[in-house]
Amino acid sequence: MLLRHRHRHRHHLLSRPRRSSPLAALRCVAMSSSASPSSSTSTSAAAADYHCRTKHSPTAGYARGPGRLDWANQPNPFLRFSPAPQLPLPNPPPVAPVPYPALFHSPPPAPQPLTVDSLSALLFHSLALSAWKSAGLSTWSLRVNPSSGNLHPTEAHLLFSHPREAGRLAVAHYAPRDHLLEVRATAPVGDRSAILSAPGIAVLALSSIFWREAWKYGERALRYCNHDVGHALAAVAVAAATLGWDARLLDGLSDEDLGRLVGVEKGSPAAPPEGLPDKVVKGKAPWVERQHPDCAVLLFPAGSEPEVDYGRMSEALRGFDGLEWVGKANALSKDHVVWDVIYRTAEQVKKHGPAPGERFFVMPWQKSPALSNGLYKELTVQEVVRRRRSAVDMDGVHVMGRDTFYQMLMHCLPSGEVGSGELQGQQSALPFRVLPWEAEVHAALFVHRISGLPRGMYFLVRNEEHFDALQHAMRQDFEWVKPEGCPDGLPLYRLMKGDCQKFTMQVSCFQEIASHGCFSLGMIARFEPVLHEKGEWMYPRLFWETGILGQVLYLEAHAVGISATGIGCYFDDAVHEALGLKGLEFQSLYHFTVGAPVLDKRIMSLPAYPGPGIDA
Repeated sequence: MLLRHRHRHRHHLLSRPRRSSPLAALRCVAMSSSASPSSSTSTSAAAADYHCRTKHSPTAGYARGPGRLDWANQPNPFLRFSPAPQLPLPNPPPVAPVPYPALFHSPPPAPQPLTVDSLSALLFHSLALSAWKSAGLSTWSLRVNPSSGNLHPTEAHLLFSHPREAGRLAVAHYAPRDHLLEVRATAPVGDRSAILSAPGIAVLALSSIFWREAWKYGERALRYCNHDVGHALAAVAVAAATLGWDARLLDGLSDEDLGRLVGVEKGSPAAPPEGLPDKVVKGKAPWVERQHPDCAVLLFPAGSEPEVDYGRMSEALRGFDGLEWVGKANALSKDHVVWDVIYRTAEQVKKHGPAPGERFFVMPWQKSPALSNGLYKELTVQEVVRRRRSAVDMDGVHVMGRDTFYQMLMHCLPSGEVGSGELQGQQSALPFRVLPWEAEVHAALFVHRISGLPRGMYFLVRNEEHFDALQHAMRQDFEWVKPEGCPDGLPLYRLMKGDCQKFTMQVSCFQEIASHGCFSLGMIARFEPVLHEKGEWMYPRLFWETGILGQVLYLEAHAVGISATGIGCYFDDAVHEALGLKGLEFQSLYHFTVGAPVLDKRIMSLPAYPGPGIDA
């Protein structure tokens, strides 16, 4: 029986807001605005069309959704392939503890060899179950990587040297419920040397089952699936670093290459023979349970630079069609709702190979600036990642120290050397270094309870090359002054003073958790220029970057003894109006709140897996 899940962020299911509010009520105290929201687009591009179509509005209504939850057809959160040979992983795995501050402030440890033990540690600290929860008759699992609504559309697959068959590679699917690998295919090492060019490296691929999110969130689900990909990428990069490994996106592979790597056509429901529908369809549609290939990450010893030739790698992956794949996917739901725009948009924003001049490269390892390691609890990285939880309520009382706030934001920067010439905008600090493009996402911060810092609106410029464009695009009466005590290397600016608590609650679909934390924020991406300059395939990648930023905020919050949560339900253009943004040059893609959690004592917590472990 499928069990009802507790949710990481709340989201209204109705097509209209439960209450209306004039836009004037959605402004910060002491803020006036002459800007008007814009939901129109100057281009007919699929990404921009989908994005505008799926905006929430306090006046026009919410993006199209199911209206109610069909609990009888809640998707199974666990995908399995049967029969497939199983490779059990040590549980819990052997661990070399790494103090949390060392993750950012010290070079990575010496690389561990790639073995079953180290792969187990990688997955145990990135994508595994972290606990079971129980309340009344309901039981649900939590994972190390967060997910919108705790619905977990993200699946993981590994390509690595087979531990039981010398001279062969294994293509395996990770099953988090039992912490094991399902070996779906094997191949001779020599035939695939273009993929794994040296011993001791592996490829981890991520895919999404859109139906898991669409079941609850309808058309907006594509956004949330890509948030989750970003969280998973960050979780993998952090876990890899504790093993002395680096992680880098293989972004020159096409979606077709990735599909072959994860076996999209092998043992999964067939694609609809008549093509993608052009309207919402209800009934039996098992093809919506197919995996959508998202990305692949190369795992390799930190400090090395593996040789990657995307052309040869793509050619080698074409040979995966001829492998003997085993295992058939289990059904996730009996009936379905096909939110057609999700699948059509995903098809239209595919990447078809490397961009002109694109090559694989590894950034120099950059340490993040440290104000003081004493700001953190005495926890290891492994403890922090497995204790991470998504807050469902905050106390509205806790006050964060100013230095703690600044340190958190220092770790949100893409590189360890802010504003340093050739590194400008490059993402070289952990975990952002997993991404090969320059930073495109910034943060509009709403400070509620930070000691020594006035309440108001602030802005973190994560790529200072965008500073002039941001200043020009936003309200002309903003201050743009560095707050008191702000470190020289932190590009944080105060925009205005004022109490934004009511605004953040209302603009976050009336969720009080947005105003009850120490601070909340909206992640503002350079949007239409990126799609125009690079291609529509950047649309999901912008959400990946926000997910990585969100994962850093989760870990930072737990490392100082509080919590955080992602907020996917917010009124898009009301946020833009408050900032003075018009058109699609910059868009808010993800919201977040950080503060002291209120725990529900009615909920019991159980270990993730039987036997001894660090979870409780």
